[in-house]
Amino acid sequence: MPCLDEATFMGLMLGELPPERASEVDRHLDTCPDCRRLVADAVRARTPPVPSPPSDLPSSPAASPVEAVLPRGTAVGRYLVLERLGAGGMGVVYSAYDPELDRRVALKLLRVVALGLDAEEGRAHLLREAQAMARVSHPHVVSVYDVGTFGEQVFLAMEYVEAQTLRQWMRAAPRSWREVRDVFLDAGRGLSAAHAAGLVHGDFKPENLLVGRDGRVRVTDFGLARRTTPGHTPEVVGGTPAYMAPEQFGREGRADARSDQFAFCVALYEALHGERPFAGDTERELAAEVRAGRVRPAPKGTGVPPWLHQLVARGLEVDPTARHPSLEALLSELTRDPARRRRWWLQVGGGVALLLLSVGLTHALHTHAARACQNAGEKVAGIWGPQQKQEAEAAFLATGRPFAQEAWKSARRTLDAYTAAWATLHTAACEATRVRGEQSPEVLGRRMRCLDERLAEVAALARLFTQADASVVQHAHRTAEQLSSLATCSNLAALEAAGPVPRDDAARQRAEALRTALVEGRTLGASGRYKEGAARVLPAAEAARAAGDRYGSAEALLLVAELRDQAADYRGAEKAVQDAVWAAEAGRNDAVAARAWTLAVRITGERLEKYTLANLWRERAEAALARVGDDEVLRARLLTNEGRVLATQGRFAEASERHREALALLEKTRGPEDLEVADVLLELGSAHVAMGHQEEALTHLRRARSLRERILGPNHPEVAMAILALGDAAWQLRDIPEAARLALQAREMFERALGPEHPSFGYALNFYAMTQLFDPKADRREILSLMERARSIIRAVDGLESTSVPYLNINLAQVLMAQGRLQEAEQYFRESIAQEEARQGPDYPPLSLMLSGLAEVLLHQDRSPEALPYFERALAIHQAQPGDYRNFRGELLMNMGWAYLRAKRPREAIPPLERAVSALEGAPEGYQRHREIALFRLARALWDSGEDRVRARRLITEALDMVATDTLPGAEKVRANLEQWLAEHPPVVPPNR
Repeated sequence: MPCLDEATFMGLMLGELPPERASEVDRHLDTCPDCRRLVADAVRARTPPVPSPPSDLPSSPAASPVEAVLPRGTAVGRYLVLERLGAGGMGVVYSAYDPELDRRVALKLLRVVALGLDAEEGRAHLLREAQAMARVSHPHVVSVYDVGTFGEQVFLAMEYVEAQTLRQWMRAAPRSWREVRDVFLDAGRGLSAAHAAGLVHGDFKPENLLVGRDGRVRVTDFGLARRTTPGHTPEVVGGTPAYMAPEQFGREGRADARSDQFAFCVALYEALHGERPFAGDTERELAAEVRAGRVRPAPKGTGVPPWLHQLVARGLEVDPTARHPSLEALLSELTRDPARRRRWWLQVGGGVALLLLSVGLTHALHTHAARACQNAGEKVAGIWGPQQKQEAEAAFLATGRPFAQEAWKSARRTLDAYTAAWATLHTAACEATRVRGEQSPEVLGRRMRCLDERLAEVAALARLFTQADASVVQHAHRTAEQLSSLATCSNLAALEAAGPVPRDDAARQRAEALRTALVEGRTLGASGRYKEGAARVLPAAEAARAAGDRYGSAEALLLVAELRDQAADYRGAEKAVQDAVWAAEAGRNDAVAARAWTLAVRITGERLEKYTLANLWRERAEAALARVGDDEVLRARLLTNEGRVLATQGRFAEASERHREALALLEKTRGPEDLEVADVLLELGSAHVAMGHQEEALTHLRRARSLRERILGPNHPEVAMAILALGDAAWQLRDIPEAARLALQAREMFERALGPEHPSFGYALNFYAMTQLFDPKADRREILSLMERARSIIRAVDGLESTSVPYLNINLAQVLMAQGRLQEAEQYFRESIAQEEARQGPDYPPLSLMLSGLAEVLLHQDRSPEALPYFERALAIHQAQPGDYRNFRGELLMNMGWAYLRAKRPREAIPPLERAVSALEGAPEGYQRHREIALFRLARALWDSGEDRVRARRLITEALDMVATDTLPGAEKVRANLEQWLAEHPPVVPPNR
C-alpha cells in the first residue's frame, strides 16, 4: 500500500480503522521507516513525559491496567503499543514498536497481583527473568531487549516472533514422531544453553515453546512460574504441576537442571503419544503418581519406536541421579535413529561389509566415549552432595546466629546452580572431543584443566561450609557468589593465553601448588583470616613468577593484594597489586590486568589518597577493560572505585555521577536484586548526604537497606551496616534524634548478630555515644565510658594498627574536651597524630583533622601561640587535596581565625575568616551554624583590628537573620551572644568635618 494519507493517519491515531485496514497499515509500517517515524512522533507528542497508564482506563481494584486492553499508541516506556497478542495467568502480551531502534517487539506486562507480589517485588521478579533470559544468547531462546515500569506495572520487551505455541503447532496438523523429535531437539538445545550458563527454567512446558513461521523453535518465559515466600526474594521453586518433577512437589521443592530434564520429557511424551505420562486430575493425585514413578504404558498405534520411548522414560525417573546425566546427553541420544541405521545396513551389499564393521566398531567406541563423558554428576555428588549439604546446614545453624538459616539457603542455592552448570559444561566439553570430534584433544585438556580448578574451588568451599563458624556464615552469600566464572572454561582465547598444559613433572607440581595455594587463600579470606590467607598465597606466587609463569602468578599476586586490602594493610596491598599488574601485563593475562588496575584505583586513591596516581591507574584500567571486551560488571566496579576516590577528595557531585553510571550498569547486567547494587546505593547515598541532598540521599540509602534485607534476611549484619549508614546520614543532616535512634537499632542488631566483642558492635557503640553528646539529659561520664569501651573492643580485635583507632581517639578527645578534661584530650590527639605519621607519613590527609583537633585543645587551654602552628600545618595538608576533603575546609579556617583572635592578632585573623565565610556559603545543609559563627568571628576581627567596623556590625546583623531560621539546638544562645555584642559595640559615628 502507499504511505499513509491524512485520513488513514487520523483513523490510526484515533483507533477508528476497521480491523482489516488496521492490519494492512501494520504491515505497511513494518516496511516503511518514514511512516513509522511519523506515527512515533505523533504518539510522543500526545503522550505525557512520565510513562503512566492511560487516564481513561478503569480505576477500580478489579480492573488494573494489565487487565484492560491498552489503546493503540499507548507509550509503555519508549515502546508504542500496536495490538494485544494474548494473555495468560501471569500477564498480557502486546505487539509494540520501538522507535529508537526502528523494530517491532513483543511487550509482556506482568500481572503482579496474580503473582502475589507488590509493585517493587514485581519489578524485581520480572527483572530477574529478563536477566536470566538475556544471559543466554542462543537461536532457540527468545531474546530479551529491555525491562521497565509502566505505572504500577512492570514490562518486558522481547524479540517479536510470529509464532504459535508448541501445543498450537501440534493441533494444527498431524505430526510424525520424527517431526516432534526434531522440534524438541531445537528446544532442548536452547534449554541446554541456559543450563550451561548456570540457569534453570523451572517451568518448561508446551505453552513456553514457540514455533515460528520460519520453523525455528524458541524457549521463553524463564522465571515466571515461581512460588514466593512473604518477605523473601522469589525462588526457583514450583512450576506447572503437570510438568513438575517429584523433587519439586512440597514446600521446599526446588527446580534444577535435572528437573528441567524431567519437564522436557513430560512434554516430549505428551507430544509423541497425545497424552501425558502420569495420570491424575488434581495436583495431589498427580503428585502421588509422579512420586511413585507410575508412567503410563505407551499407547498403541502411535508409531513411536521403543528406543525413543525408553529414552523419554529414563528422563522421567523418580531419582534425579537415574535420569540422563545432562540434557545435552539426552539430546545426543535423541539424534540417533537405530531403525535408520538398520535399514541402511540391509541396503548395502556385501562388498562393503568390512566398512560397515569398522563403522559399527567406531559407533561402539563413540558409545563407550559417551559413557565416559557421563560421570560429571558423580564428581559433583562426591563434593557437593546430600551428605555435604546436610553437614553444612548443621554447621551453619550450630553457630546460633539469627541470620544463619537465611545465609544457608542463599549459599546452597548459589552452589547448587554453580555445580549444575559445571556438570553440564564438563559433559559438553568431553563429548565435543570424544563423541562428536568437534574439538581437539589439546583444547579438551585446557578446558578440563580449567573445570578441574573450578571444582577444586567448590570442594574447598564445601569443606569450609561444613565447618562453618560465625564469620563464614556472615560472609557465605558473597563468598559463594565469588566463585570463579565457569564461562572462562569455554573461552578458548583465554585458555590459550594461559600457556600450554604443563607436561614435565616439575611444571605440573608447580602448577598444582599454585592452584592449591589459590584455593586455600580464598578459603582463608572467606573465613575472615585475611593476613593468614595472604601469607599462604605469596610464596606460591613468588615461586611461579621466579619460574617464568607470569600468567599464573598474576592471579595469585592479585589475590594477595585483595587479602591485604581487606586486612587494612594498604601499603602492602599497593605493592602486591603493582606486582600483579606487572605479571599480568607481561604474561598477557588481560582479565587479571583489568581487575588489578581496577583494585589499584581504590587502594592508591581511596586508601592511600594518592589522587594523581589513582587517576593514572584509572586510565590503565580503561585500556585493560577495552582489551577484554569491556566487561560491564568490572566497568561498574571501576566506576564505583573512581567515585569513592572522588568522594574522598570532597568532589561529591562527580562521585555521584560515577556511582549513578555504576548503578545503571549493575542493574542492567546483574539485575536490581544484587548485593553489589546495594553497595553502590550506599555510596551514592553518602555522596548525596555530603552535598546536602537529603531526599535523594535517604531514597538511595533506604533502598540499599531494603535490598540487603530481602537478599540476606532482616537479621544480617550487613543490614545493620545499612542502618548505620542511614544514621550517619541523619547525623550529617543534623537530625540528631533520628541518628540516635538508628545508631541504637544498629548497635542492638550487631550485638545480637555478632556479639558484644565484635568490632562492628564497637563502631555502632561509638556512634551511638556520639549522638548522646547532644542530649542535655545524658550523663557525660556514661558517654565517655561507652566510647572507651568501643575503643577497647576495636583495639582488642583489630590491633593498635587499626585505621579506626585514631578516629576513635578523636571522638574520645572531643568528649573529654566537652567535659573540660583538656590534658587528657590533648594526650589522645597526640597519640593519634604520632600513630598516623608513623603509618602513613607526614602528609596523610586525615592528619589535618587530628592536627586541627589538637590545636583546638591547646586553644581551650589559652595556649594560642602553640595552637597556631598546628592549625597552619592542618591547613597546608588540607589545601594540598584537590577538593574540600570531608567538607572540612570552612571549619578549619574558622577555627584558625579564632586562634589569631585569641592570640590578639586580629588583623591576621581576617584572611582565614574571610575564606571561611566564603567556603561555608556553599557547604551542605546543616552547616548553617558554622557560617553563623564564622560571620561572628570575622566581625570581631574587623572591629578589633579597626579595619571596617561598619561592615562588622552588618555581618552581625546578617548572622542574626540566619539564626532566625536556625533549628539546631543552642540557637537561642547564639542569638543572645550576637545581640549582646551589638549592644556592646554601638554604631560608629563619623567625626564632624
